[in-house]
Amino acid sequence: MDGADLMMIVSYDESRLLAAARRLMSENNISQVEQIRDSTLTRDFLKQTYETTGKYLHANHDFLILPPDERFVLLRHAAENVQCLSIIFVWNQSKLYTHRSFMKTCNYLYGEQLVNMVRHAMKFIDPDLVLVKLAASLFAFSNSLLIVRPNYTMNSSSISTIFRIQSSYAEVTWKYLVYRYGYYQAVLRFNNLIQCLMTATNITSKSLNAHIHTNDMESLVEQTEISLFLDDIEQINSDVV
Repeated sequence: MDGADLMMIVSYDESRLLAAARRLMSENNISQVEQIRDSTLTRDFLKQTYETTGKYLHANHDFLILPPDERFVLLRHAAENVQCLSIIFVWNQSKLYTHRSFMKTCNYLYGEQLVNMVRHAMKFIDPDLVLVKLAASLFAFSNSLLIVRPNYTMNSSSISTIFRIQSSYAEVTWKYLVYRYGYYQAVLRFNNLIQCLMTATNITSKSLNAHIHTNDMESLVEQTEISLFLDDIEQINSDVV
């Protein structure tokens, strides 16, 4: 992998999210005090899913070089996709789905149907962290935006740019799989990855009806927009100087 490929991987940092999940899993006491602590840790974990997503979007080079208009159209969709994939991966990696108190809270906040959809998607997620990082970039630039949000309009130039970026991510992902696992396993793992992303697309569509999630996502998008706007101004000023 060259430098650009490595940047694609390191731009997604799952460390704090996994740490929050581990703190949740370490709480096994069923006393009332522990339940209160579980509630606090659950909120911390959910907060980390959005913060991890925001940091990824702010660090992804291909996202940053998009023209502001194209970036604005893609931002909400990319945030939804990356946050969803993060949850699927971390639930599976840390076995959060076995944490009864946590799952009960998630059912209450987001609805049992949405939680079950996430659990179903875990069947297809790969334990390979590098592959998940590549998948986050691939999914962030997914053209499913026009399927999930048919009222969104994008000009042909924007669609072409996003498709080019997504194609480059798919190529890197495939090359990594062949190099790491050989052709036969690469086919199986890439097929599972596609299944996972298709299931995640359904989850993001369904999550539009979860008001707590949409409110948190709106806040994330707004904060990211402001941060990127300030970066644009700083870059313009730097170019002038």
